[in-house]
Amino acid sequence: MRLPFRRPLSRDDEAPRVRLERQGRDEIDRITRAVERVPWSVSLLQILWTAGPVTLLGAWGGYLLGYGQAPSAQNYIFFITYTVITGVAGVVANLVHQFTGARKAQRTSDQIERVIKALPELLLATRNLIVDALEGDARRREAAAMLLRKEDLSPEGVELAALELLDDRESARIIGQIDIYRRVGLHARIQDLQQRYGEQLAPQFQALTEVAPGAADLLRARFAGEAPDLRQGVVRDEHFIERVLAAIEQDDELLMTLQDVEEMLVLAFELISGRQIPMLTFEYKGRWKLAQAFDALEQARARHRIAQATGLSRLKALTVYLAEQSDTLVEDAASGLRAEVLLKRSQAAMDALAEELPRLATAPDQRPRLRRQSDVLANALRLYKSVSAAYEQVGRQHAQLLKMLERWERISEEKDDQTRLRLGPGRRGLRLREHVIELDDEAKARVCKHLAKHLAEAGIDAPRRLATGQPVCAPLTLDASKRLAIEIALALEPHIQLSRPEVQRAINSTNAADFGQLEPNLSAAAKAALGSAMVKEIRVDLSRPAEQLALALVRHYQVELEPAAIDFLHEHYGARHATLTMLSNYHASHAGSSGRDTANVSYLSQRPPAVGAPKRDWYRALVTARRALDH
Repeated sequence: MRLPFRRPLSRDDEAPRVRLERQGRDEIDRITRAVERVPWSVSLLQILWTAGPVTLLGAWGGYLLGYGQAPSAQNYIFFITYTVITGVAGVVANLVHQFTGARKAQRTSDQIERVIKALPELLLATRNLIVDALEGDARRREAAAMLLRKEDLSPEGVELAALELLDDRESARIIGQIDIYRRVGLHARIQDLQQRYGEQLAPQFQALTEVAPGAADLLRARFAGEAPDLRQGVVRDEHFIERVLAAIEQDDELLMTLQDVEEMLVLAFELISGRQIPMLTFEYKGRWKLAQAFDALEQARARHRIAQATGLSRLKALTVYLAEQSDTLVEDAASGLRAEVLLKRSQAAMDALAEELPRLATAPDQRPRLRRQSDVLANALRLYKSVSAAYEQVGRQHAQLLKMLERWERISEEKDDQTRLRLGPGRRGLRLREHVIELDDEAKARVCKHLAKHLAEAGIDAPRRLATGQPVCAPLTLDASKRLAIEIALALEPHIQLSRPEVQRAINSTNAADFGQLEPNLSAAAKAALGSAMVKEIRVDLSRPAEQLALALVRHYQVELEPAAIDFLHEHYGARHATLTMLSNYHASHAGSSGRDTANVSYLSQRPPAVGAPKRDWYRALVTARRALDH
């Protein structure tokens, strides 16, 4: 006897998966149709209609107008025979086209499925490579940080991550208890634990901040009873696109890190899943000289920002490379560390290598280690020289920026309506422009075909099964992962122009979608549906880009922020009213006795570290090692 109110478990358990499969399959079919498929029924009806009634009516009307009488029986036989032959030929040609086109469409659909299924699995494999490249405590900290970024991490997982980071079971137990209370909404108990153990955990948090600021922030959030929010997303690693493009331009994959590979995989899957990334820019149309000075200053600002980003990117690449090598003093290049800390660690590691090589050169039984360590120092020297050259470029671009600024101030001294931020309809003057970075269905299909071809050629998308039966991709190597990131950049460039500075800034200013819920055992259709749902969950936040644009307009272009402009930026983009009000008073607070704004003497608000030229001791040690290896 069937019990009342009891639901059939099997059907309900399968219902969510069936819905995901259906939604994902619809998404894949829609992308495929954008480039390959034309409905065969529509084409067939067009042929039959054109070759049938239309041809007969046209022949009858033409004969009647030309000869003044209706066609004879022989003429009707001719026209009908002609219609049948052309119609049959058209139908046969259409069927042949549909047969070959259907196979082509199926191949495209298979390629889209292969990419959608492979990217999340390759993302997990890349994260494993990141952890595998580290050693000791750095390995534990990176793995724990990855755990804490998961939105659905269990209290046991939170406790494990806290134990890995703090190495204190009691503190880890407390943080795990706070996560249990958070899940049931008992914030009063969370406050009790914070008040009781806050002073005890504060020194541990401070010590963790010195070595891993990013992981410390994640753990502090858990102690505060907060968990990652799917709508907020995940903060991107700064300047990752610049490092990938630099690796392409200079043909040097050492300029790229595994974290950059992870970010590129996330970006590709976001865009394929339908992510729309907003982009704010401003432009000037009006007086020719003023417009020319505006464009020159904007280009100088873009080059200066790129130079600053390049210097930090090269320094991070050097630190990450040394961290990935065994037997160096650099354990990791944790996110959030200042450039001075990264430089100090890298120089100390290279000093240690330079001291070790001469000792190894005198020991005949240490030839393998000598060769390995000399290669590490040689690659580090090459990266260090790129760091030095990049920071020298910052100084040159800074001087050019000041020159363009003086020209803009000289030309724009005559204030008029065209040198203020214009709102409402119109085209002339200084105006904000909104753009969206996205892939349409045709672009998605072309990106997937490009990546599917590379995955097949590289042999990294062939599925295999573990002993547990879980399907995964073939093992991903360090070189293959970096090559994949390069191919992703090449596939996306024609569609979203990754090389443009404003596009890179827009992507960096937004958080990435959190794909932590994508599991390897899901089908391609389920991953497509989940990916589409996750990118839709991301909250669109233009407050930070709007505030940055307002700051640039005020500081660099001497634009007055009027009350109407402040209200517009606050209402439309969510910019903080207090920040905009403070910016509107910028000129009055920085006006000097000479009547000119003296705050624009230098824009090196974050002064670059003193890198300097490579040390002679490093070269001497490398020469000694090479001579010993040649004998």
